[in-house]
Amino acid sequence: MRSETTPARPLGLTFRLDEVPAEGRRFEGALTEQSLGADLPGMVGDLGYRPTGPARIAGNVYRSAKTELVVDGRVTVGVGFDCVRCLADRVLAVDIREDHVLVRRKARVVEEGEESQTIDDEALEEPDVETFSGEEIDLTDLFRQDLLLALPMNPSCDDVGADDCRDLVGERAPDEPQIDPRWAPLLEMKKKMT
Repeated sequence: MRSETTPARPLGLTFRLDEVPAEGRRFEGALTEQSLGADLPGMVGDLGYRPTGPARIAGNVYRSAKTELVVDGRVTVGVGFDCVRCLADRVLAVDIREDHVLVRRKARVVEEGEESQTIDDEALEEPDVETFSGEEIDLTDLFRQDLLLALPMNPSCDDVGADDCRDLVGERAPDEPQIDPRWAPLLEMKKKMT
């Protein structure tokens, strides 16, 4: 008789290091609409972004060494915004994939006389290195930051492929940059010469 193994249930966004085998394990979770609602509104001045639901996060996590984790994840969410040119209400579908390597943060003990003090090496690490400490890993802030960095600073109808964007005075937003009126006489001279 052949025994079949059932696949392990996916991990959540918070898990223990010993739950991740070397061959990897799937994780799934979400950033709640409430937590996104606290982060998104102030990003575009008074206009802001509005979550249309929770941000779904899924991927795989692997152990590359005893103290390193490789995280490969995808974030999908819809965020509402008002176009910065025409103020039309739009929804941007965000679908990003990010890879991260997390290294265990080490602490060292410095002895001064009879006293010993533990100093966290986090301050000594390079700024782009992502770290964790202890046995519990929480990917929530990592993917929250990825989402915030992926959003356009000045969201417009162009970001969602809408072609009916009109500026605030009701004219179609130009596809080409406007010519400075001071250069108009030179443009007319060029047209006559060609």
